[in-house]
Amino acid sequence: MNANARAQEMIDLSHSIVQVMATETEALKERKVTDIEPLQFQKESLAGIYEAHMRDVAANPGVFKSIEPDLRTALTDAAQQMETTATENRNAVQAALELNTRLVQVIADAVMKSAPSASGYTKTGATPGQPATMARAPTAATLNRSL
Repeated sequence: MNANARAQEMIDLSHSIVQVMATETEALKERKVTDIEPLQFQKESLAGIYEAHMRDVAANPGVFKSIEPDLRTALTDAAQQMETTATENRNAVQAALELNTRLVQVIADAVMKSAPSASGYTKTGATPGQPATMARAPTAATLNRSL
């Protein structure tokens, strides 16, 4: 594949990744949880392809020296757009994760507050909630049948 065709393929791939990340970010903001899983699969697939291209470019550093100036500009713009969108996507994912973590904590706290407490006596003879120091020491008692 010549340098211009490779550059165009990376531009198209970058635009596809940007589109998926933007859609995922919007789904996260709108809390459309069912829409997120297929987008993550798509994003992983595209990112894997992009990573393979970048490894190839790193192995052949001069591969883009001969591309047309317009393609070079478009490739740079696509990379910048992908970086910006990736930052927005990362922030949206972190915000959603924090929101879910807080929600789970609120639910856990509510469950703990509504859980029934033990009733009866503790092993020291105190009632639940009563400090152990206030519990009376056991006292021996006998019953006399005669009055």
